[in-house]
Amino acid sequence: MSLREKILIVDDEPHNVQILRIFLNSLNYSIHTAECGSEALRLYDEIRPDLILLDVMMPDMSGFDVCKQWMSREEFDTPVIFLSANVQKKDILQGLQLGAFDYLTKPYDLDLLEMKVSYALGQKQKLERLMSDKEKLSERANTDALTGLYNRMYLNEVLLESSVSLADYGAMLMIDMDNFKYINDTFGHLVGDQVLQAIASIIQKAISPENDLAFRFGGDEFLVLLQQEQGAMETAQEIIRAVNELAIGSLVEQSAKASVSIGITKSSDHYSFEQIIGFADRALLRSKQSGKNQITIY
Repeated sequence: MSLREKILIVDDEPHNVQILRIFLNSLNYSIHTAECGSEALRLYDEIRPDLILLDVMMPDMSGFDVCKQWMSREEFDTPVIFLSANVQKKDILQGLQLGAFDYLTKPYDLDLLEMKVSYALGQKQKLERLMSDKEKLSERANTDALTGLYNRMYLNEVLLESSVSLADYGAMLMIDMDNFKYINDTFGHLVGDQVLQAIASIIQKAISPENDLAFRFGGDEFLVLLQQEQGAMETAQEIIRAVNELAIGSLVEQSAKASVSIGITKSSDHYSFEQIIGFADRALLRSKQSGKNQITIY
């Protein structure tokens, strides 16, 4: 059974509140009430209603002032319908200009109110679905489809455009698969993809998901940003050990061992992201030139 949608009624007239409560309860909404603006502001944070029915004239502050405070909050997305005895055009326009979903004048028709409430809640649901779809699309755009790590586009468009400070990270790891072409040529690209997925999983387990970032940098190469410089070598050693334990080609006659080479460099505010990546790349190259399956610090 789905949860009932919550409606907050803000009105200092008990008779009006009682009528609305009985009517909206009969429509299976969950009803909460506030007698003044300050109580409404407090209750909103407690219950997070799906819709607000807001009177204009109240003893402590007007509904317009209450609405202004809500609308000034960046995360506020709850539709507001003013219910007021003020029938002047300027009052109606003021309410709508504040961002209210609608403005109904008292005495209001309950059938019309039912339609307006249903429409407002329906529009809120549509907006929530759109925002959810947008977040999913954004996540897909920033994620490598094969490995589930962040992709190069996310690195280029977000990190390299300074939305993340180098000061937030202490070290960078550049990780590259050894002899990946041999694995693809010997066992096929499907097995090669499985190996890349396994290495990505190893990297994700070795780092802190709350503090660190891991990317598929390109092909069989990965880049990791560690928040703490201390422990970078231990993280790299953990990745090396886990990759060495991977079994490749277990379903065919041939078999091979997997390995990676890793370059580590310390992050610094004195250098750009591009320069730090260059340092990590040089360290990785030295690991490759020194026999692979090892770690070099630059």
